[in-house]
Amino acid sequence: MKFLKCKQPPSEKTGKKIAIIGAGPGGLTAAGILICKGHEVVVYDMLPEPGGMLLFGIPDIRMDKDPIVKGIKELEEAGVKFVLNTKVGKDIYFDDILKEYDAILIATGAWKDINLGLPGEDAKQVLHAVDFLSKVALVKRGHMPKSELPKIGRKVVVIGGGDTAVDAAWVARDMGADVTIAYRRTREMMPAKPHSVDLLEKMDVKFIFLVSPSRVLLNENGDVVGLECDKMKLGEPDVSGRPRPIPTGEKINIECDTIIFAIGEIATPPFEDPEKYGIKVDRKNRIQVNEKYMTSRPGVFAVGDVVTGPKNIASAIKAAVTASNAIHEYLSG
Repeated sequence: MKFLKCKQPPSEKTGKKIAIIGAGPGGLTAAGILICKGHEVVVYDMLPEPGGMLLFGIPDIRMDKDPIVKGIKELEEAGVKFVLNTKVGKDIYFDDILKEYDAILIATGAWKDINLGLPGEDAKQVLHAVDFLSKVALVKRGHMPKSELPKIGRKVVVIGGGDTAVDAAWVARDMGADVTIAYRRTREMMPAKPHSVDLLEKMDVKFIFLVSPSRVLLNENGDVVGLECDKMKLGEPDVSGRPRPIPTGEKINIECDTIIFAIGEIATPPFEDPEKYGIKVDRKNRIQVNEKYMTSRPGVFAVGDVVTGPKNIASAIKAAVTASNAIHEYLSG
């Protein structure tokens, strides 16, 4: 994947320093544009290797990682500096970033899984998809020992209908588990790509539609033995425009020994108190931006899932192109 947008950055530098927080598709795209405009670019990321969801969220079976690694190496050779294993807001304060840089681009994504708070959800055999996928990738890429590989049982239920649910099912099946995806609407309404669903079926992944989890079933030792679900029917359209799932009053129990929740993620800005920095976020913790992706604080921009919520790679890259040009314009006065 080509991130660098020039053969070689200009020898004459602007003297401006830009911090990019997050080394996913949006952050890497911006780095490749801004380094080519003569700016100094430093990318901060909490993971031990740049790439974000490209390397640590999407399974190898669905995306070849070699072109991504090659593209990152080109950025490094062009002068982009990566500060890894560093979470802004924890290992380094956002205040310090604000003081040191002339402009900032936030591209931290949405790494926090949504919890439903169901009875039994805190059992050790209940996993959450982003955490599950990233730990598997960290082990596979040699950043964590094999002993840290998430433990799953023989029968895994993945809850959700999006690409993350598909990826979790894919990885669990590849690990040898018997996998079932439980989704509250119908197959036609799954947000996941249809060809991915077709491939899962060829891998003997099963699907149960029109069910919504209500309780994790545990044995006397506190281990997962099943998932209780409400049977659903489709009602009037909700805010998404799709028919709203409505409980029918009936229940169904799905036998399993591992449950992976993949019902969505929450945007994760690099700070806990946005008002302190004059940066507006909405009720879903998404950073608010204008048409040029500048936040309510001048000089601070944001792109990707931290703005839109979980979306796709293409939209993050497109936003990063617009934001990078806006940052250059801002720094040029």
